[in-house]
Amino acid sequence: MEDRSGSSYNLSAGKPASELETLQKQHEEKTVKIQELKKQIETVKLRLEQKKKKETPGEKKEAFHDLILKYNSLRDEYIALSREKSRDLNK
Repeated sequence: MEDRSGSSYNLSAGKPASELETLQKQHEEKTVKIQELKKQIETVKLRLEQKKKKETPGEKKEAFHDLILKYNSLRDEYIALSREKSRDLNK
């Protein structure tokens, strides 16, 4: 605001208008930057969720396959040991 002498002052804060304008501009720039960062964060979150959805079934299949192989190996070992034990008992 301008007072009667023609100088620019913010009457409520007692600061020159140019300083207030500078602070307002900085505030606006920071607000815009914050909004941009929020958008980037949301974009990254969405990408991560999509990536999880794409990878999860494949990882589950791989883990399941590994468990099947381990189970079959243990089952074969158990059967072999059971046969040996039954042979030893029959002798």
